[in-house]
Amino acid sequence: MKLLYSINVQEEKIKQALEKYRHLLNLNNNQSSKILFLVPNSITKLMYERNINLKYSEELNIITYISFVKKEIIKYWPIIVEKCKTIRGNNIVPIFISSNLSDYIINNEVSKKRNLEGYFDDLTSTNRGISNSIKNNINKSALSLIEFDTIGERLYLSKKNKDKLLRFSYTQMDEIINNYIETLLSKGMLDNHLSIYVYNNFLLNNEDYLKALKKRINYIIVDSLESCSNAEVDFIDTVSNFLNESHVYYNSTRDYSSFNNVDINYIEKNIIKKFNIVGNNENKMINNNLNINDLYSQDVEIELNQSSQLYSEMITEVTNKVLDLINNNVNPRDIAIISPVNNTILDYNLANMLKNYNIEAVNTKIDNKIIDYPFANALIVAACLFYEYEELIKEEEYISFIETIFNVNRIKALSIYRNRDENEEYKDLINYINRYKSDSIKIYEFLMRFYIDKLLVLKTGRDNIKICKQIIQESEIFTENISILSLDNKKIKEKIFIDVLKTTIKDYYLPKEIQDMKESNKVIITTPYSYISSNISRPIQLWVDIGSNSWNMKIEKDISNAIVLRKSYDKNKIYSDDMEEYYKKYYLYNMIYNLLESADKVYAFKSDYTVNGYMQESILYSLLLKLLDKGGK
Repeated sequence: MKLLYSINVQEEKIKQALEKYRHLLNLNNNQSSKILFLVPNSITKLMYERNINLKYSEELNIITYISFVKKEIIKYWPIIVEKCKTIRGNNIVPIFISSNLSDYIINNEVSKKRNLEGYFDDLTSTNRGISNSIKNNINKSALSLIEFDTIGERLYLSKKNKDKLLRFSYTQMDEIINNYIETLLSKGMLDNHLSIYVYNNFLLNNEDYLKALKKRINYIIVDSLESCSNAEVDFIDTVSNFLNESHVYYNSTRDYSSFNNVDINYIEKNIIKKFNIVGNNENKMINNNLNINDLYSQDVEIELNQSSQLYSEMITEVTNKVLDLINNNVNPRDIAIISPVNNTILDYNLANMLKNYNIEAVNTKIDNKIIDYPFANALIVAACLFYEYEELIKEEEYISFIETIFNVNRIKALSIYRNRDENEEYKDLINYINRYKSDSIKIYEFLMRFYIDKLLVLKTGRDNIKICKQIIQESEIFTENISILSLDNKKIKEKIFIDVLKTTIKDYYLPKEIQDMKESNKVIITTPYSYISSNISRPIQLWVDIGSNSWNMKIEKDISNAIVLRKSYDKNKIYSDDMEEYYKKYYLYNMIYNLLESADKVYAFKSDYTVNGYMQESILYSLLLKLLDKGGK
């Protein structure tokens, strides 16, 4: 039995999926291992787990696709090693590398090739920008089931001015991608993208594996078909042919971002046309282009404030509106402030201005490098002192280190820094660090000892366990994998890690923290994408900086294009300006529709100038003017 439930109200879709899961659990005496429940992200997983409320059961099999894939790869690694001739390592299990190490490998290769061999000579982007494009291309190709060695060709053939372009950058990109894949696979190492690749190429088409899977799973529930990549769609299509029951839930309005690795045409062909549809007809599901009338139908009151010339004036207007709402007995937990991208200036100023009025706000956006946190900085400065890399320490980082370790104010810390060779406390600290040099301990061992001895005992030591634990764990895994890949021949692996930590590695929220924010009695600051993907629901929304084109980002870039790297895209088709505008409008309408779905009232704010002083006007602003003509303010 293969059933597809078409439900375009998100809360109702979640409710029905939860009821179906409870029904199947009850039917199977709470033997949850037989029921595979696929969810789009860890936040949704946690939300379902909190709402199951079972007295007893096996471990709940609620899981994301990538987590499921990794578990299967570990369990059936011998099959993969036998089938994949590129894997030459003798690992009993695969080694999964972090996103940070993946970033380093690709960026290091781009920098080396660009500096020594003149690669990407026709591109003006930074090494980091090119590396990000390459990594995104690998990701999208793996999820779209496109062969890695065709990426450059597909992108080049899609260019409207390809006759005037040199082909070198695309072939050079393919070379770097192939080297990256060969390097990892030869050592039995995988990132998330390669995990999907090996699973689809060496397990999902293996008869022995499918027989074993059939014995383990009887049912599948898919929470969000509209969030499924082609790889996940193929998995659902394959297993639904032998499972007792397949229940797939689909909200056709939630295709809200080109960067979500979703190919609706592929979904239609491989799921919608093969499943029995419940609650809608096939034609209506396939025709999911939202128009202005769909936005009108949400019947949300919109108020536009475009009185600000300067960006700073707009932030003040937003703050004043929040104050006005709360003074009129609106609960803070009903308010969401939504801005298009991570904007440190905006978020910092809003949070501080609200704090001055004793209004607490939580922010789902993190734009901080780990090193920005005092305790993290203290660990890294200590590591630099231990390995005698003092040239890597900036004066400001040194002063912050002293301020944290000795629990003194800025002025006192500066004084100690300037006279550190004479300061007894500082000399004792250096002696403590030097004592471990003769022990030949690894970086993670030193960092752990330093945290326990010097940081944990401080007043806020326990409050910073998460960030310190993250650094300690990353230091161990990162440096070990650097050695396995022989990337430390010309540069010491500990120095590589410190460099990467200082320049690249960013903080992140755990799913529990995001879920707690959603449920908190505080104003929430977020982006449209986080708001929708995390299923946040707040009736009062303040849309900030609606004049910015960041509300609908450019899709086509020099060496990347999320639309072109789709299985359903004709590889010989030119990606035109008209297509770019069509997709930007398509995703903007879908995004706005999903924001309005949970809103009673929207306050939109615009400034004439950007934070950098440029004039601005966006598609969103024009769209809101149309909506206001239908009854807003």
